[in-house]
Amino acid sequence: MEAKAQADIGAVLSAYDFRPFTTVADIAGGRGHLLRAILEAAPDARGILFELPGVVDSLPEPDARLSYHRGDFFADPLPRADCYLLMEIVHDWGDHDAIAILRAIRSAASSGATLLIIEGIRDEAADDPRAATLDVIMLAVTGGRERTPAELGALLDAAGFRPEALIETAGAMRMLKALAV
Repeated sequence: MEAKAQADIGAVLSAYDFRPFTTVADIAGGRGHLLRAILEAAPDARGILFELPGVVDSLPEPDARLSYHRGDFFADPLPRADCYLLMEIVHDWGDHDAIAILRAIRSAASSGATLLIIEGIRDEAADDPRAATLDVIMLAVTGGRERTPAELGALLDAAGFRPEALIETAGAMRMLKALAV
């Protein structure tokens, strides 16, 4: 699992330049591996890891450019940032809850802030057996599903974001970039 995560992180960093951002918030970012890698690649940025208290309490002390915010994205206010990350989060939830998560981010985000949804976004035109398998697994385990760019776009529109670009990576992940409007 960790090897897959490291490969996904490398693919994200190769596909997207995080240097223009001053503050990157990783929402439900687990142990912060993606965020730490971004901070290494973007030396002028600072990072905020927003995660459940039990996860944050198990983490090592943050460094000067990284802070932890304990909370639940359904109940607690999210931090302000100019870039928000949701890596393999939206596909865990049905549409209603996914929109609630996106609206929580939009409540914290200034107009023009960037949101990157990073997950196995389904190709609308291709018959992808990997995505179809993940879709069934996500539905059975979490009630969520793998979505197409158009399906994610509808969720983003409902939450106050404008989809901007679908970004391919060298790995299995794709990124949908959206801006807060």
